[in-house]
Amino acid sequence: MNRLHEDSTRVLGYIEGILNYNKKTTSYVLLNPGPVLTSPRVKAALVHHDMCHRDVDFSVLVQNLRKKIKKVFRGGDEHEVLPITGSGTSAIEATIASAIPRDKKVLVIINGAFGERYLEVAKVHKMNIEVCNFGWANNVDVDVIEERLAADPEIAAVMMAHHETSVGLLNPITAIGALCRKYNALFLVDAVSSLGAEDLDVIRDNIDICLSSANKAIHAIAGVAFVCVNDRAWKVMETIEPRLYYLDLKRYRKYATEQEQTPFTPAVSSFFALDAAIDELLEDTLEKRLELYRQKKAFMRRGFEGMGLEFLTNFGNESHTLSIVKVPDYITFASLYTQMKEFGYILYNCKDSLEDKYFQISNMGNLSFDMINQFLGTLRLVLSRAQRSTQGATSALSETEEVAPFVVKTW
Repeated sequence: MNRLHEDSTRVLGYIEGILNYNKKTTSYVLLNPGPVLTSPRVKAALVHHDMCHRDVDFSVLVQNLRKKIKKVFRGGDEHEVLPITGSGTSAIEATIASAIPRDKKVLVIINGAFGERYLEVAKVHKMNIEVCNFGWANNVDVDVIEERLAADPEIAAVMMAHHETSVGLLNPITAIGALCRKYNALFLVDAVSSLGAEDLDVIRDNIDICLSSANKAIHAIAGVAFVCVNDRAWKVMETIEPRLYYLDLKRYRKYATEQEQTPFTPAVSSFFALDAAIDELLEDTLEKRLELYRQKKAFMRRGFEGMGLEFLTNFGNESHTLSIVKVPDYITFASLYTQMKEFGYILYNCKDSLEDKYFQISNMGNLSFDMINQFLGTLRLVLSRAQRSTQGATSALSETEEVAPFVVKTW
């Protein structure tokens, strides 16, 4: 393992040399919720001999990758994992368009931007849609979902996010999965920003189709999404006439099970990077990765609280990968973003009605505690300067305090 790490680090050195030669891009610490910072090993995996995607060597890669990703989903023999070249939204559309019978309804659960995206996709395909909209940054009421399912046997599937990234909330997938089994509806779950960082089990949670993406808590690069589908969902999909060509899950299943390939040309290099990232995760163990995310989130939250910053919600079911922080009155988000970028940090604005009022800080990816510590110290400095500029000579922070780093005694 040490040899592998040394080889990856050496290759990364070559890569960094190339990046620094006649390139316009700059290295930043990414605090946006994907794409994320990647490890030397993942970067090194992008440098490989050219490969034909129809060759047996690529089939071996796909076969191994599908088995390993299934472990992250905690799937069993009744599950198939299918990789798709595209963003997480490609897997969302593939799932919705492949799994809803034309004469039945889909219940879309909304408490943020991505719930609204499921609705947009379903409308494009002219589906029979029922909507349960709890409003942005509100919790999902399980009793309301049961009332809707009990009242309408035509609902064939329920679609929701595990982590509604736009508001930073974890939704009750275990409880709703149990309801879907009780009322014989498929349960479709978007785990794009939760897989690899949050407690999710497709068997325990009764998830029939679970989708995710490589470039968030899996710590790979953008370009590959994947779905985990059980036998119960396949029985339904076998009866559905395809609505799509490129994103038809039945087509992906045929190529995967018969040839260990994809139906169309994949992003080969992204598959190599994803394979390396999954290996890192499984070698660390999923349990340790989940605990590490909890520690990083807690440390980051303590830092924000120490600066007197406020959060969008404090329900207790916030995600472990993301903080939604209120922009202080004495600075604009645009100014905060620009100043932090000058120091080498990329922040992320919120969407729609939260835009410019709140910002997102992600602790996804290959982000060390030292990086988080330095980020918090820099943020403290920038906010202190802005506060003094607004209030004049008076400031809540002294010159000494504003540059003092946050000290981490234990992880």
